[in-house]
Amino acid sequence: MNMYIDIVGACNLSCPSCPMGNSENLNFKKAMQLDMFKQIVAKARTEGVTSIFLYNWTEPLVHPKIGEFIEVINAAGMSSGVSTNLNLAKNMEKALLAEPGFFRISLSGFYQETYKKGHVGGDIEVVKQNMIALHEIKQRLGLSTRVDVYYHRYLDNIEEEALMREFSERLGFHFTTGYSIMMPLEKTLAIIDRDPSVTDADYETLKRLALPPYDDLVNVAQQHHQQTCSLKDNWLVIDCNGNTVLCCTIFNQSEYQVGKYLDMPVAELMRRKSTQKNCVDMCSRCANKGMHVYSMFPNHGVLERHAVNRILDFENLSSQGLAVDSELLGRAGEVSAESFDEAQYLQLNDDVRHAVATGQLKSGYQHYVLHGRLEGRLGAGVFSVV
Repeated sequence: MNMYIDIVGACNLSCPSCPMGNSENLNFKKAMQLDMFKQIVAKARTEGVTSIFLYNWTEPLVHPKIGEFIEVINAAGMSSGVSTNLNLAKNMEKALLAEPGFFRISLSGFYQETYKKGHVGGDIEVVKQNMIALHEIKQRLGLSTRVDVYYHRYLDNIEEEALMREFSERLGFHFTTGYSIMMPLEKTLAIIDRDPSVTDADYETLKRLALPPYDDLVNVAQQHHQQTCSLKDNWLVIDCNGNTVLCCTIFNQSEYQVGKYLDMPVAELMRRKSTQKNCVDMCSRCANKGMHVYSMFPNHGVLERHAVNRILDFENLSSQGLAVDSELLGRAGEVSAESFDEAQYLQLNDDVRHAVATGQLKSGYQHYVLHGRLEGRLGAGVFSVV
């Protein structure tokens, strides 16, 4: 079992696809005390926890004792790791000198004009200088910590990915990429439900995503709604006050906490995740929309293909100097959810009508998005044109 701990309650940036930039922060905003952390690690060691990572929503390098936290984990014989936007240099060396198992740098562009859209308040040139400093520290002291660079893919930053890969690998860092998704879960569900709390800024962010939670993506994800949720079952998430939270996708840590980690056995905390009414209700909403799949596997299978199709359409339209309608990307020649004729589709497709009637599919539209549009099925309605 892995444990993720926010050792502080704040971040130095306001990224628009992250709750620290798109949601009101009603959580605890203090720094965890080292003594409490030592108790958490000691208890975790006896309860089968094998890895403790010092991040979830916030920036761990804000904590002045970050190095000591890593040392406590290592001394307990567990794997350790941090993830940072690396705009702060103050505690960077402390963290690296403690030799975590990995030191991850999260970024979203090579040039500032692009980077500042996804990492609001950050400066990519500062990040690059700090990356160079990390390399020099590693070389000088012969440190073994693996430095990972994780590049968040948006529709409009793919061209800069190769530049950041080259820069990172020249420094001896490991480079990986993944499609940025809209978080937290509360925000994603609000978008799906067309809740008025979704802001104009949120919709602007959705235009940049290769995997926005629009109706077509939800229908794809819902196909896998019975997929086991490892986020709830295999991860322990602790806030800076020592509370155990339902899962890593939840931002309202006060409402969705199931108890202080130090006050009860892990078995009881896990039981509460599955029995506490507000947690059960949230998990049901999430699973019914397939959003646990969206959170766990955005870079695999049908979701990856969905993202690739949107990126190809975006690049094609952009190269022609044409306007890009984000909601239609990857859906050329497809009937939109608003124009889909459910009754007609079911009437003309007996196998689909039977699958819906027996609960194998949620709707004719779900079949259309997953299969019918590719099979040329009749009855969908009026085609859109991208």
